[in-house]
Amino acid sequence: MLNSLNVAQSGLNAAKISVENVMNNIANENTPGYKKRSVQLNELAHLDSRIVGRGSSVGGVSRATANYMYDNLITETSKENYYQKSSTLLEGVESLFKETDKSGFTQDLNRYFQSVENLRSNPSSEVYKNDMKTQGSIIVDSLKRLYEGIEKQQELEVQSLNDDIKTVNGILQDIGKINEQLGQQVQASNELLDKRDALEEELSKYIDIEVERVGDDYTLKVGGATAVRHSTNVRDITLIEEYTPQKDRFIQDDGVTSNILVGITFDANDEITYKLDNEHSVSVTYGESLTFDWNGDGTATTDTVDENNYVRAMVYKINNNTGTAASVKAYNGSYATDIDGNKSTIDTSDKYLLIESITDGLKGQFSGQISIVEKDNANPAIIENRKVVYRDDSQSNEPTKRIGISVYDKEIPVSSGSMKAQIENLSSISGSNKFESYKDQLDNFARTLSDMTDQFIRTGDESFVYGELAIDDSGATHATSTVRSLGLFSGSDVATLSFDKDAVNELDQVDLDYLATMQFKKDVYFNGKPQGSTTASYVDDDQGSLAEFFQSLRVGVSADKENNDFLKETQEAVKQSIQSNYDQIVKVDNDEEMLNLIKFQAAYTANAKVVTVVDEMIQTILGIKR
Repeated sequence: MLNSLNVAQSGLNAAKISVENVMNNIANENTPGYKKRSVQLNELAHLDSRIVGRGSSVGGVSRATANYMYDNLITETSKENYYQKSSTLLEGVESLFKETDKSGFTQDLNRYFQSVENLRSNPSSEVYKNDMKTQGSIIVDSLKRLYEGIEKQQELEVQSLNDDIKTVNGILQDIGKINEQLGQQVQASNELLDKRDALEEELSKYIDIEVERVGDDYTLKVGGATAVRHSTNVRDITLIEEYTPQKDRFIQDDGVTSNILVGITFDANDEITYKLDNEHSVSVTYGESLTFDWNGDGTATTDTVDENNYVRAMVYKINNNTGTAASVKAYNGSYATDIDGNKSTIDTSDKYLLIESITDGLKGQFSGQISIVEKDNANPAIIENRKVVYRDDSQSNEPTKRIGISVYDKEIPVSSGSMKAQIENLSSISGSNKFESYKDQLDNFARTLSDMTDQFIRTGDESFVYGELAIDDSGATHATSTVRSLGLFSGSDVATLSFDKDAVNELDQVDLDYLATMQFKKDVYFNGKPQGSTTASYVDDDQGSLAEFFQSLRVGVSADKENNDFLKETQEAVKQSIQSNYDQIVKVDNDEEMLNLIKFQAAYTANAKVVTVVDEMIQTILGIKR
């Protein structure tokens, strides 16, 4: 009978703890990161062969877990935040391209062409000239504003990425501290485990993570690299920024020989010109006398330019011209670099022309090509042939800005999270860099506008050779035609684009007739190659007018935003589905807790009744008189 009291007492204690646990669950229903607790009830072990039990005991309080579902949840959370961040970035760019019926670049372009038409109707009108000067300047300012707006977005995102890295490192340190506290406990604290889970979920918003839990062994990987192991090994992530310069190689497929004079007989009066950013140029003429260190032996000598030394002559002139030397450095073939960073070439003979940007990265980007004019040997005023030579793209190097992150000095791939969206749109080598794509298209527009408004040849009443590149590459077809120079816009990209107001004063009726046709020209190339070219490697399938090209860019920005938002909504639905199922397992359910409360209250009442009955029985026995 006394044993029954012990059984009932253990039941009372178990029911009391269970009721307290239910109350704790309800009290922490809205506590961030809290996972519901469950009391583990065990039967007390038998001490002898008696078949009657000894009652129940509380083995502990465990928290609800579902590791497989939890790991999937943080994976999908990371993906969701990638699309959310991408949407935010694209939204910023899309806002730059928003237009109304009266404002925006499209309207600026229309007003510019209208000013051309007005001046065309009265070429001597000072009012119309001033209007065209104003509208031309607005075109440049509007393009620069769009371009600089995208650059500003990138600059802000670099700062944001740095801030996010600090946040991530703080989370990693906090997880390490929690692991240290857990390592000091015999039984892991549910509160600390909840906090660690919350930190892991927060971390997954920034970058993809993988958590391995085997007994007391804990490993957290970031981008596949171990960032936290137990509490003794916590590694910070660091930002990688690398910049490489642009290198243009005017070289043949053999990787050794210059491509400049292919198909050209370089002889008396012929001229080779290197043009940089459609703004600066240097030329060498066959038979020209130059004095400098031709052979690289430290001694200056005088020699005349011919087919055997024209590369070295070009190198000398490019490096000694104020306009070109400020941006690029020319070399006679590949160079060697010593331990101090000094570069040198072997100049005993011509190799090929190598042009390298002085400034590393995208800030040093430039555009250069070589034009060759073959002239009559006896009369330099007679032009026989024109040709443009471009760099060999496969053997040249674009300027790059590489952004990444590393753990323990090892670069890691980032497959999801907000950091992936940031790195994609900050690293120029990323194939998913939308920012650079938009900037490139603006540069293509500016370069094409500059080229077509620089020079032209009139071939009929309403037919023309459009642009300086087309003229330089026209061969013998238009060798004797009159080249008309306008010089309205200059530059090879948005950064170097400018408008010469004084050039407006020199425009005559023929010039204005030519400019007027540009508004409705539907077969404009925007690939940096000659307009109207039939050379297969020059042809750009995406032809259109100036207005159509810009509208295509605007539509592309909006389409990118719309496509990303569709994927974002899809990912949100996937994540929400997993979240709902996960919450059903780990979150507090009031209905379930109320049922548990009734159940444990009933158990408590029943055990109390047993105690009462046994007490009454004992009292009865004690009250029996012999």
